[in-house]
Amino acid sequence: MTEDLYVLPASYGQQRLWLLEQIDPDTPLYNEAVGLRLRGPLDTAALTAAMSEVVARHEVLRSVLELEGAEVVQVVREAEPLALPVHEADSHELALAQARELAAVPFDLGRGPLVRCRLTRTGPDDHLFTVVVHHAVADGWSLGVLLAELTSLYTEAVRGTDLSTVLPELAVQYADFAAWQKERLDTGELDGQLDHWRERLAGVAQPALPTDRVPAAAPDRGTVQAPLRLPAAMVRQLRAVAGDTGDVTPFMVALAAYAVVLARWTRSPDVVVGLPFAGRGQEELESLVGFFVNTVPVRVDLSADPEFTAVLGQVRGRCVDAYGNADVPFELLVETLKLPRRSGRTPLTQTMLAVNNTWLPDRAEAAGVTIEPTTLLQERAHFEITVDLDGDGDELTGAVVLQADLFTQETADLLARSVTAVLRGAAMAPGTKVSALPCPLADERAAARAEEAVTAPAISTRPAGQAGAPRSATEIMLARLWTEVLERDTVGVHEEFYAAGGNSLRAVRVVMRAREQGVELPMERVLGEHTIRELAELL
Repeated sequence: MTEDLYVLPASYGQQRLWLLEQIDPDTPLYNEAVGLRLRGPLDTAALTAAMSEVVARHEVLRSVLELEGAEVVQVVREAEPLALPVHEADSHELALAQARELAAVPFDLGRGPLVRCRLTRTGPDDHLFTVVVHHAVADGWSLGVLLAELTSLYTEAVRGTDLSTVLPELAVQYADFAAWQKERLDTGELDGQLDHWRERLAGVAQPALPTDRVPAAAPDRGTVQAPLRLPAAMVRQLRAVAGDTGDVTPFMVALAAYAVVLARWTRSPDVVVGLPFAGRGQEELESLVGFFVNTVPVRVDLSADPEFTAVLGQVRGRCVDAYGNADVPFELLVETLKLPRRSGRTPLTQTMLAVNNTWLPDRAEAAGVTIEPTTLLQERAHFEITVDLDGDGDELTGAVVLQADLFTQETADLLARSVTAVLRGAAMAPGTKVSALPCPLADERAAARAEEAVTAPAISTRPAGQAGAPRSATEIMLARLWTEVLERDTVGVHEEFYAAGGNSLRAVRVVMRAREQGVELPMERVLGEHTIRELAELL
């Protein structure tokens, strides 16, 4: 077994992914994968040495996550040479299919390793090199860093260069970022940003999206998708009209149109959309592999039925504010704001909009080998709805991706049509109010969706501090666990877990302590809002 070298703090993002694995320990949902087609005379020994050096350089790639006491930690293991046997396939298409199968194999965050590779030969000078990593140790930007380093190292390995001298020594490691993140919070450096979010998200509504199907107890995270294209002419015209409010980017135009569709569809003027934020504000972080990306919520208020130009101005201002306060981890934001929790739903927002969410070049060259990256997209949904777009000037193209166990293909098609229809209507008449813009998804299906929408479980109105004595052996056991984990003298059976001082990590500790006593609690239910009595009734 590889020797453990260090035990270091986990970042807030890593803590969240560790918690999610406790809910669903056998899911590839958070795998990141890329296939590199290598054309030309490949030196397999040089490729093996180059990839081994990448893993040796970045401690996070040889780390695992464990629970130590009450904290999730990174355990960094000793670097070892990579084993890279050559597989055979009759065609590149078959090799890609096999690569996607490899990408769908779950990782064990506690055992590792959290990176796996495969080299497949499809011809004398044609190979596919597959790299799969868990999101806890790498994000999309990291794949670009990995490819750039691999290219440089392979070139030098072919020449016989000592690879330890090729790239400059890293000034910091990912664990330094995790420690720095915690220090900024502990010293109060981020208090101003937390205050911003408390003000911006005060009283936020969280309407359930009008789903087509009753949510499954164990969603498989499959997707339905529809292509989306926002023509350059429409985007350019709206950017020009909004010029008085400051520089409006194509991304902001897309977000404004999407917010209008959501508001019309859900019949709620209070819209929150998650945006990915790279989280690499310091120069020394740009060259690191790791999980830096953060989810930043943007709240759009359409309650006054504004004109679309006003929506654009509001979206621009909210985006600028959000990115100026994006250092607060989304996980901490949820904990701090005491946001309502529902089983199987992401708190605060169930939808994300991402533009240019890749850092991979179209091709690269290394010692006579042409490298063509292919992202091995996982057909699995992280959010109920995601809008993925790529920009080419003012034109945006991509897809809307919906969770298949909640939505039909028809809804995906209507959603894509609606975003385009809102933009087209606004481009023709920028002064049109939100309620008058064409929106097929709302216009054709709002009434039916209002009848079919699944009502979220009601939150108990019993005051959080109201006491109550346990009345069964199960309630006595749970009360004992709660007092231990919450570090309280007593806990009433009607107190809500999070209001009583709980958090996600403490909820997992309750499950683990119960498991030690031979009682299996439903992890997903324990991570939601509940009282001792409500939880006991499920057992």
